[in-house]
Amino acid sequence: MRGLALLLVLMATGASAQEACTQGDGTILRQVCYLSDPPPAAPYGHTILGDTPEWSSLSLDWGPGADEAYSGGARSLVMRLEGGIFEDVAPRIVELGDDPLPEVLVVNSEAGQGARALIFDVNADGVRVIAGPFIGQQNRWLAPVGVADLDGDGLAEIAWVDRPHLARVLRIFRVRGAGLVQVAEMDGVTNHRIGEDHITGGIRNCEQSAEMVLVTSDWSRVVGVTMRGKELRRRDLGPFNGAGSVDRAMRCG
Repeated sequence: MRGLALLLVLMATGASAQEACTQGDGTILRQVCYLSDPPPAAPYGHTILGDTPEWSSLSLDWGPGADEAYSGGARSLVMRLEGGIFEDVAPRIVELGDDPLPEVLVVNSEAGQGARALIFDVNADGVRVIAGPFIGQQNRWLAPVGVADLDGDGLAEIAWVDRPHLARVLRIFRVRGAGLVQVAEMDGVTNHRIGEDHITGGIRNCEQSAEMVLVTSDWSRVVGVTMRGKELRRRDLGPFNGAGSVDRAMRCG
């Protein structure tokens, strides 16, 4: 797989100099964190996320119910990229299937290639890496929307906005083997502004189906996007008046 080289380390970890963590269920996975110490071997230098560090490593901290088959008896599994960085605000614990083991969605950026989505699938054989395509140009980024069964067929889709400051294209992918394949797209929406240390919106479940909450490309309206088959449908959810308007939409308000 081009451009992907991971160093996996079974170890007990202390607190990093800087970290961004997402809490797990507390049983199998306690938390998953981006770590900035040690720093990346080669700085990427994009700073699209403001003062957010360039993360060099991803740590999975196991809970008391973690099976030694995949935890190796260690408290933590640290995955460090041998090239590139994690260019993201926080890792996401997601559910791709029916098994109880977690998957983690991250954004990886590399020199000359830009960003791509990676999914770390923890299973009884260890950690499987599922890789999406690179954007293909330095300093070009993607902002995840989330993972959910968007079309109601029982299978999870992965959604992100490709180049949220330039192209502003919502892309929907599914897992196929060790990669991700695109199944739908929509122009004219975004979820991030240059320099912000957060991603706007996400996926809500208000009316029996998953709906993506995004903003129009000019940041004037909040919109909901649903998926029917391979068709994406957009509806207006009201004016964008700052983060509160998106927060209300995410709460189905």
